[in-house]
Amino acid sequence: MRSEPDRPAESEPLPRLCLRRSGWWLRLFAVALPLFSLALVCGAPVSAAVLVVSAALLAMVIERTYLRVEASKRMQVAMRAARSEGQRDAMAQTMSLEMAHERSRSVLEALREGVLVVDGSGEIVLANPAARRAMRVPLHDPAGRPLWDALMPELAERAREAWQALRETRRSDAELQQIRYAAIPCRDAVYDLTAVEATSLRTGQDFGTVFLLVDSTRTHELQRLKDRFLSSVSHELRTPLTNICAYSEILHHMVPGESAEWPEFVRVIHEEGQQLNRLVDGMFDYLQLESGEAVFASEPLDGEQVVREVLTGFAAIAQARRLTLEGALATNAPKLLGDRRRLEQVVKNLIDNAVKFTPDGGSVRVTLAGRDEGWELRIEDSGPGVPPNDRQAVFEKFHQLRDHLTEKPSGTGLGLATSRAIVACFGGLIWCEDSPLGGAGFVVLLPGIGQPRLAAVGAGGGGGF
Repeated sequence: MRSEPDRPAESEPLPRLCLRRSGWWLRLFAVALPLFSLALVCGAPVSAAVLVVSAALLAMVIERTYLRVEASKRMQVAMRAARSEGQRDAMAQTMSLEMAHERSRSVLEALREGVLVVDGSGEIVLANPAARRAMRVPLHDPAGRPLWDALMPELAERAREAWQALRETRRSDAELQQIRYAAIPCRDAVYDLTAVEATSLRTGQDFGTVFLLVDSTRTHELQRLKDRFLSSVSHELRTPLTNICAYSEILHHMVPGESAEWPEFVRVIHEEGQQLNRLVDGMFDYLQLESGEAVFASEPLDGEQVVREVLTGFAAIAQARRLTLEGALATNAPKLLGDRRRLEQVVKNLIDNAVKFTPDGGSVRVTLAGRDEGWELRIEDSGPGVPPNDRQAVFEKFHQLRDHLTEKPSGTGLGLATSRAIVACFGGLIWCEDSPLGGAGFVVLLPGIGQPRLAAVGAGGGGGF
């Protein structure tokens, strides 16, 4: 940018300023004197010489004025351009900051974990929607309120302890201090709470305290189910192992052929060994289904024949417990494409489940029919039934029906979960509903040959239940 000609800077010293101004008048005098002398030499009157000199001087003044005005205009244009460029830079920086803030806000709002920022006085500065669900007044913006007044009491107590501990603890230059509390029950959920001091390691500025609320309800529920599963498995394994050890010890002190009990003891040991084998096979079978490593045959099969054979196998058990085991099997049900052994496994699991939970003298009914959607199997019983709130949970692993019963039937809780996984691999649906007999009704719907799949392949994909 060019500076205005002969215009001193504001910080220019006074002597230099005077010299510059006096220099311009000297230039005027240096122009005027030769012109005046030249006019006289040429014989012009003095008045004419003065007029010529005045005209020259006037031209110089006009030129100087024009240059000053032009320089001023250029200066104003340059200043406006600089101001405009500065405004554009400021606007660009503002927009960049706004976009960064919007990105951060969007990320915080999308998080399933609750994020709370608290200032040095304990007041909430920021709370995302997930954190607001843990407030005394859910979904209400708690900004400006003390943390321990806004949070639910169970969480507020731990949060205050963590906040005070962080304020009293000296921060290390190497890392940020944090305090964590696990498994805090609150309403119908379980939370893990982590508090971290928000202090800049570079500048040392204190931005307050950040609290992270993680809803770990599902994790703790799975852990509880696993613990219950291990308890059930240990109980199921202990009974046959105890019998095997006891009878084998007795046989150790007996001479073969000298006792009438010898064959009976051998039979008991064999049956208990088979029970152990079934338990272990069931667990490994479900693990293969869940991981997707199970291999399924794909061949045409008669589902009605499979159901009839399984029913025949339960006839002796039903007679021993005085159960009415009914079968209404339609012969026109569509043929299936799949693995016969796996279909037999599903039917066995469902009928066994109905028989176990039906009191002695009750009824179990098995119905097979063809529907527009495909092949439909219903197993209904007169047992205690399944509450509506549990009709999805019964298909989850490690879950057992009617766990609150004092005399709970034996089992590992994998039968229905395994059945759901197999039905999903068949491309079918399975669900639980009320039974006309007063208990629970389990329905399996499978596509016939040439019909589209009803569900995605996967252990957990048996939708519709």
